[in-house]
Amino acid sequence: MDLDTVAIIVAIAGTGIGLWRVLEGSLREIRRDVGDLRERMARIEGLFEGFTGRQPSG
Repeated sequence: MDLDTVAIIVAIAGTGIGLWRVLEGSLREIRRDVGDLRERMARIEGLFEGFTGRQPSG
């Protein structure tokens, strides 16, 4: 392998690592937001069931 090929491989690997770090942080935030939304929806569902007088299925 000549020096140009090694430089290209290093650049591709560095770009991949950088993208992975950025996406990892974003995915962590999305998971946290989905968990928060799940809790809110459960609370709203409970309020709605109490409002309509329905018994939860299950």
